[in-house]
Amino acid sequence: MPLNDSIYYCQPVYRPPSEANSLLIQLTEGCTYRCIFCVSNLRKHFKIRTFTDIKKDLEIARKLYGSQVKRIFFLDGNAMVTPFQELKTILNYANIIFPNIEIISMYAHCKDILTKSELELKELSDLGLRMLYVGFESGYNDLLKKINKQATKEDYIKASQKLFKANITLSATLINGLGGAKNLEISNKHAIESANLINAICPSDSRKWYISFLTLMIPSGTIIYKNKSENKFIEMTSEEILNELKLFIQNIKFKNSNANCIFRANHASNYLPIKGILIRDKEYILKTIDYGIAYKEKLRPEYYRRL
Repeated sequence: MPLNDSIYYCQPVYRPPSEANSLLIQLTEGCTYRCIFCVSNLRKHFKIRTFTDIKKDLEIARKLYGSQVKRIFFLDGNAMVTPFQELKTILNYANIIFPNIEIISMYAHCKDILTKSELELKELSDLGLRMLYVGFESGYNDLLKKINKQATKEDYIKASQKLFKANITLSATLINGLGGAKNLEISNKHAIESANLINAICPSDSRKWYISFLTLMIPSGTIIYKNKSENKFIEMTSEEILNELKLFIQNIKFKNSNANCIFRANHASNYLPIKGILIRDKEYILKTIDYGIAYKEKLRPEYYRRL
């Protein structure tokens, strides 16, 4: 194979930790949104790549890895923004190239989901699109507006219901510390409203779905970095972060006793690695948080925290 016959990537590459063993294919570059904490659009100009280019990368991947690829993650920030017919064509071809594919996944903004019909989502699901990673960030509408998320709690509820109906697994993320320490009442509302959002979207069956918490990081060049440098935003302490997470967990009250929500707060940005199943492990999770609050020396040091 010629040396230049390699899969194209627009650097830097962002992917969920759980996609470490997936084939990564660049479907879009950058993101169509401008959240104040995100670094993606500082480094990339948004574009949807042509089918010809994606087809070439899939064929190169087939030469490199054979036909046994079982997982594909389509980059980039909100790849689900790609129009339905283009997505359908790409997923069809991915299934031809990799007949043993089990799951195709990508990042999505909730508006990318809401603009597609239930029938379109079901077609994509039937072609292997089985998981979408959606950045909720918060369930508190005032905070969502402040961070320029261009979505509301109600949008997240509608989008989640559409995914569940199409048999697409939801993996949603929220961010601890997003409201800052100037007014901890915002932190309380962030925690409680986020819990209310998760309660509202809980499906009535025992399907598996995912909720993850990151802890706010402030990369240089972002709007929130500028706000911090001007003392308009003050970062929360590790104890405040854990208390916010504790309040969130305390307010998780699923009506469905068989709910199979996998909870994770073990990203490199988090002070304390936590995992479990809500509601089953609720008390264990709360005890773990209390342990972190009591023994701060056990928390991840600032210099080890990463995006």
